[in-house]
Amino acid sequence: MTRASLVLASLGALALVSPARAQDSQFGIRGLGTPGRWESVRARATGGAFAPFDPFSPLLEASIADVRRVSAGVTGATSWRTVDFGSANSSLRASRFPAFMIAGPISSRLVVAGGFSTYLDRSFGITTRDTIDMRGSPEPVSDEVTSDGAVADLRIALAARLHRRLAVGFALHGLTGSTRVSAIRRFDDTSYRTSTARDEIAYHGLGGSASAMFDLSADLRLAAWVRSDTHLRADIRGLTVADDDLPFALGGGVRWRPGTEAVLAAAVAWRSWTGGGLNAHDTFNWSVGTELGSLTSPFRFGVRGGQVAFGPGPKAPTEFGISAGIGKQFSGGRGRLDFGLERLERKGTGLTERTWTFLLGLTVRP
Repeated sequence: MTRASLVLASLGALALVSPARAQDSQFGIRGLGTPGRWESVRARATGGAFAPFDPFSPLLEASIADVRRVSAGVTGATSWRTVDFGSANSSLRASRFPAFMIAGPISSRLVVAGGFSTYLDRSFGITTRDTIDMRGSPEPVSDEVTSDGAVADLRIALAARLHRRLAVGFALHGLTGSTRVSAIRRFDDTSYRTSTARDEIAYHGLGGSASAMFDLSADLRLAAWVRSDTHLRADIRGLTVADDDLPFALGGGVRWRPGTEAVLAAAVAWRSWTGGGLNAHDTFNWSVGTELGSLTSPFRFGVRGGQVAFGPGPKAPTEFGISAGIGKQFSGGRGRLDFGLERLERKGTGLTERTWTFLLGLTVRP
């Protein structure tokens, strides 16, 4: 068996057996990966409800039309995860920098932005048990598969304010990344040699998106977005081993400012993941959140729910989360630190996952 075929065979076996350990979500192992959240810390602390209106959330291009000076934002996240799979359970931890963005005006009406965000997480370690046929005799084996890497979404966006109430935006997305995968097969019968294979899988894809924001009044804003990604191609040493369809997605949101120190928002999103394999599901997700207090030190709170793109069983797994956070401006508004804490629960057939995530964001306006 070649190195590439051993790696692919081990990855394919994940759809048939129970995972024993992992770093990222267990729900992403049986599909293309764990989809990233296109949200800044500010937006994620509101359950994602502020993402359509936040210029530093890599979701809508139209929102960057409000950036009036060169600004940059970075997001960091550390998660503590507990997983229950039948009678087995485990505790996991992961740290990520899921988003970076820089934006600035090029004229009085045009703003350009660039950056990256996580499209799919593909880091995990898993152990499986099986019995294979060796010269007509059944032989118990254990397979250990580890994957370290991700697919990143590189984005260049342009936003234009066509009217004081209307802004539109467009973006081109380049999907790229790689994972280092290793597969080790051990036989219970020590007379057989242990087989080891290591390879690097490279990913490539393209996408495009468009969005708009419209102010019905000084206190009420609407947003809508649409995105279409093509295919995610996986290559091993120059040979294409997989070519998966990526989702068409759309969503929208509404933001209401009832007072000078209160903002409410709600958002929805739909994505057609079913082209991504047997364990893929279309998803509909919603979020509601608020930001209270002054602009210099607001308090944020939000809830979210909906479906998970990948997971066991004929029905899409579900998720529900609660989040909160605070922000603090410094240097006369030239910088801002955002802190958030999220509690998320995901449930699928025979699998439950509970996660605490600490979020830290930094925004600078030199």
